[in-house]
Formats: sequence, structure tokens, C-alpha cells
Amino acid sequence: MAARTLTQHLLDVGSDVRGAGYAHILSAVSVAVKLTAATISRGPLVLEGATATAGEDRHVRLRLRRLATGALLAQTAGIHQLAGISIAGTPRLHQVSPEGRYLLLIEAMHGMSNLADNLPVGSAFSLLERTGDGPCTPAEFLQHGHRQVAAGIALYGPRTVLVMTTGDGVDGFTLDRDVGNFVLTHPRVRVPADARMFAINATEAPFWPAPVKRYVEECMRGTTGPRGQDFSMRWNASALVGAYRVLVSGGLFLAPRVERPGAWLSPLLHNAAPLALLAEQAGGAASTGTGRVLDVVPVDLGTRTPLFLGSTAEVERLERYVADHASGTDREFSHPLFHNRTLFAD
Repeated sequence: MAARTLTQHLLDVGSDVRGAGYAHILSAVSVAVKLTAATISRGPLVLEGATATAGEDRHVRLRLRRLATGALLAQTAGIHQLAGISIAGTPRLHQVSPEGRYLLLIEAMHGMSNLADNLPVGSAFSLLERTGDGPCTPAEFLQHGHRQVAAGIALYGPRTVLVMTTGDGVDGFTLDRDVGNFVLTHPRVRVPADARMFAINATEAPFWPAPVKRYVEECMRGTTGPRGQDFSMRWNASALVGAYRVLVSGGLFLAPRVERPGAWLSPLLHNAAPLALLAEQAGGAASTGTGRVLDVVPVDLGTRTPLFLGSTAEVERLERYVADHASGTDREFSHPLFHNRTLFAD
């Protein structure tokens, strides 16, 4: 049997009453992903053939982000089902069709610092349904995450992958560069329930909230600690890479709120919400530490939130630790390795 393509998948989505209005939008997003993948593969060559030096890395990143955003806007221009687009990091809305029924939110280039080291970067997108008509307004985008009708991420690495959901499970596609189409390689993705792995930015350890310190300490103590098993730690400076790893390998991705200038916190609408929908549709969970990410009401387009995403049992454990700390029933950290070296100092 021939491999199923994304085109065939979207034809099925379009034949469904739910997806009849937005399959064209998802198709346009997938084409933009292909164009972005080709652009990223050129690296510093996008600077009109100039040889990039360390000082030019920033110019390469900015150029690639502009090209990725431009590809998305070009592919979605004129789609009458699409009312408007919100691009991460800017309050400006891109109006498409005043009669459009759907709103698109996208982070065209996530994890750009990875580009200098030739590591994966990604894109995230989310699709919402609107209730009004005419030019769209910022207020129309401020919806609960559980109202998303579709969401997905793309990763540009050794291979380009596109993972998406339309509210009926999660499917993963890999770009076949020889034929120029995405091919279904990960059907009906499910987050593994038992995985001994977590991902967090260890450089922020002194600033982690107490429940996060407790969680990480217990994992690091391995078989001698309360978890009774060894864990591995991964970190790629990217929520999208972390989310993809969770979807296919399980574990927990942690991006807590830390009291440190310049610390990263997940943008709700353009990042955390689509990742949370993917996680839940794949049998996992996504929490702020005190509740579902999909239940958070955004205040504005730039609203940010802590993000704990992964296997349901691990997310629930982290939430218990947060509740213990709030009630004053959590314990002190006493493991010699971390206590003496003050890696987890309060």
C-alpha cells in the first residue's frame, strides 16, 4: 500500500463537516512550511551569498524569520475562509478576508538561537473560529485554548516534520524532499505513559520555584531516591523540540515562571495553547502548574504562561507538588549533591 500523504489527509478533513471550512488554510500552512524548510537549509546563504561570520548570525536569523513569515502570508493571501492572522511577537493583525470564519495564530520561527549551532528550529500554529464578521480585531483572538479547531507544529532539522491535530487525534508527517510532499509516518500519535525523561533549562536552577526543584531533585536522585528509577535529562532550548520529544517519547517538558530578567515564558496563544492541544489529543496533559493550559483565558495577544507538558502522570505529579507547596506541606531539599553545591538554593 502506498504511503498516505498530507494532501490525502487534508482531503478527508475537507470532506468532514467540521473541517470543510479550514482544510484549505491548513494546506496553505503546510506549503509555507515546505518553503520555510528550503529557506532554512540555506542558512547564511540567504544573505545574498555573503559568508556569515559569528557577528552576522543575528542578521541571518532575522532574515530567515522574515522569509518564513513572508512565505506564510503569501500562501494564505486571498483565502476567503480566513479572516486574519496574528504573528507571534507583534500586536499587528494581518487582515485576509472580512467574511472569513477562521483566525490563524502562528509563530513562524521558534528557537532561532539554535540556528547558529545548526540545531532544530520550528513553527507553531493554531486555528480558531470566529463569531463575527468584518475586519477581525485582537479581542476575537482571545479565546480559551480548548476552542481551537486545529493546531500543529513543524520542526526543521535533519528532516522536516509536521505534527497536527484537527480535534480527532494527532498525526505526524515527514517531508519527502524528492517528491515535495508530506508523508504520514507517525499515525495516531500517543504520548508514552511511562518515560524516564524530562527537559528543563538547568541554567535557571537557582531561580526555579520550589515544586520544580523538588521534582527535578527526585528525578536526579534516580534509583536511590523516592522515584526508584533513573531519569535522563534533555534540553534543546526550544519548547517545540521539547513538545515533539514528549509526543513521541514521553516524559515531561518544564518551562516554569522564574524570577530572572530575560527568562523565557511560553506565549499562550502562539505557543502553549497549540502545544497543549497536541498533548491532550495524544493522551498526555499540559498544565500551568495549577490547571489546564487550555482553560487559561488570555488577557491580550502577548499573554504568557508557565508550561508543564508531557505524560499525564508526570504532569499530575508536578501539580501535586505545586499544591503541596501552596499548602505548606512540601518538604525541604536535603540531597547532599544539590544542597552542598547550592544548585537548587532557595
